[in-house]
Amino acid sequence: MKLPIILFLCFLLLFNLSYTRTAEEWKTRAIYQILTDRFARTHDDITQCTDLSDYCGGTFKGIERNLDYIKNMGYNAIWISPVAKNAPKGYHGYWYINMYEINEHFGSKQDLKDLIDACHEKDIWVMIDVVPNHVAPIPGNNDFSGIYPFNDQKYYHELDMPCKWVDDNDPYNQTRLETCWLAYLPDLNQDDEFVRQTLLDWIRDFVQTFNVDGLRLDATRHIPKWFWTEFREAAGVFTVGEVFNHDLTYCAGYQECIDSLLNFPLRGIFEQMFMEDRSMKSVEEFFEYSASLWKDQDVLGNFVNNHDIERSLFFGFDVPALKAMYAFAFSAMGIPIGYYGDEQLFHGGVDPLNREPLFDKKNPNSEMYQYIKTILTFRFKSEFYKHEQIERVADDSFYAFSRGYAFFAFTNSKGEEVRTVTSHPYEEGTLLCNIFNQKQCIEVKDGKFEIHLINKEAKILFPVRSSRETQWGKNAWKSIKQLWSNNFVSDISKAFWRTKKN
Repeated sequence: MKLPIILFLCFLLLFNLSYTRTAEEWKTRAIYQILTDRFARTHDDITQCTDLSDYCGGTFKGIERNLDYIKNMGYNAIWISPVAKNAPKGYHGYWYINMYEINEHFGSKQDLKDLIDACHEKDIWVMIDVVPNHVAPIPGNNDFSGIYPFNDQKYYHELDMPCKWVDDNDPYNQTRLETCWLAYLPDLNQDDEFVRQTLLDWIRDFVQTFNVDGLRLDATRHIPKWFWTEFREAAGVFTVGEVFNHDLTYCAGYQECIDSLLNFPLRGIFEQMFMEDRSMKSVEEFFEYSASLWKDQDVLGNFVNNHDIERSLFFGFDVPALKAMYAFAFSAMGIPIGYYGDEQLFHGGVDPLNREPLFDKKNPNSEMYQYIKTILTFRFKSEFYKHEQIERVADDSFYAFSRGYAFFAFTNSKGEEVRTVTSHPYEEGTLLCNIFNQKQCIEVKDGKFEIHLINKEAKILFPVRSSRETQWGKNAWKSIKQLWSNNFVSDISKAFWRTKKN
């Protein structure tokens, strides 16, 4: 009788481990960030939401019913809002009052399990936002009775001062950052043994109960690094931290205790280049400095927008700049993270206006949806992300790099920019075409080729003809050209993949 029991226990252990995704495996993912309350209602009700500061009705079932919208865009992972029971108006999930219960506005425990199971069936991994730093607002900033299990003032830091935002606090005054109350939310004291052990036990059980693939760690810089080391070990899954700061040195220090961080420093470079029109040589300096600091740049979360900042189109960027930033973020070293609604050109402003409902806006034929789909399709079919990023051109208004046989070029200029590229990985006679427009092709002649970009355009080039056989098989380029001529595909990435598979 003992042998069957042992085999059964081994099966359970293997089942739980089957959803343990490593940092290396997460490099094969592209993440779509969702505010659960704003993505889709259970029965796809598209009634307008009149108060964005309160619940609008999005649910786990709503996400489950619309997974194809996400999958068809090219994403193979989602990041959803914190799921714990929240105080009234805690539609965003960051005001929890009971960490052991599921937010009833989003659904039940079974609904969450069903969503995760449905995602796994479609090879979509699930990252859930967690909040070990603070709890919900409390009456008079001193009545903790409504919080479970941290229902006593002894579990919190004293209210000395509220945290400021982004770079306002001196990032090197770490004690103040780790004890201040973020937005006047009671700040948990992880030095307290009950708080520490409760949080560690909770995350261990939570991950195992729901088969979570990864965690986004809210307010990372407001909690000591030693705790994150323990938290990550207890969770046993991939972790992405939110260090809301643009200082490269400061941010890189957190990769000592967690797997990855949201790449706020790169997002700051985007703002400088595409809104403030600063020199694109800042990217060259950025990557040179980054290489000396990060333990692993390929695992950082590259993003353009998220729920904590005004959307780019509100902030002063135009649509060409938004496209260029997405192309850059999804092509450079790092894991791509898209924010729901960007694919429909949402332009919301200050919170909560940057958290608009997507209920009646899921148009898979929109220009931006198709733009993102083209990039992600190419990313996963060519697997260029497995190759080193090599800078090829860097000047005030033009930047380019290659990864394997893919070539990426960007400009922040509104006018036309033309560059002759002499540093590249291609042989003489290679024909390079733009994945966004199959008719835009250029040939390598005399060891060089010329790229034209206009109005903040991004181009991603890939060889469709070579003078000799390549690693992708005999007559590959001829087959791709034939597929194109027969109009079997709408972009180069699909053509390339069909040829590679055959």
